[in-house]
Amino acid sequence: MSTEDDPSRPGSYAVQLASPPSGQIQIGRLGVLTLDSGTLLYVGSALGPGGVAARCRHHQRMATRPHWHLDYLRPHCDIIAFWVAYGDERLEHRWALALGEWPGARWPLARFGASDCRCPAHLIRLPEAPTAQSLAGILGVGRWLESIPAGRAPRQTAAQPSRSVRSARRATE
Repeated sequence: MSTEDDPSRPGSYAVQLASPPSGQIQIGRLGVLTLDSGTLLYVGSALGPGGVAARCRHHQRMATRPHWHLDYLRPHCDIIAFWVAYGDERLEHRWALALGEWPGARWPLARFGASDCRCPAHLIRLPEAPTAQSLAGILGVGRWLESIPAGRAPRQTAAQPSRSVRSARRATE
């Protein structure tokens, strides 16, 4: 494996989740999340030891003592995929704002995953499951490493950033 594709490198990630209609879920002290069936995306960054690989492994397991907001949600949802962009830049904030502009998207619980920043939330409900191309385009990522939890080998895909993301990127810099 090349250093460039080493999953223990730091980076940002999006977790694609499928949620059945589960009703009300208490998310720690944050509040109650009403879970409807559909597609959810949670965005985060893993810049510390173990990088993206360690964080994705954590999210795959069911936490016995929840630490992050996503730990409270995980028992109620299935992970479909991890979308990863390696690098030292924290992209989760830009991604959360870009996903919030996706047609039909909404934040199901204010501040979810965003208690340490000014983002509305880092959990976004999408009207339909994204493709690698559409997700990479709206988030402005030129290359994804898609990792499916079932243990299949990751595959690389390429896409160009959309014009709206390039504009949003300039506005936040």
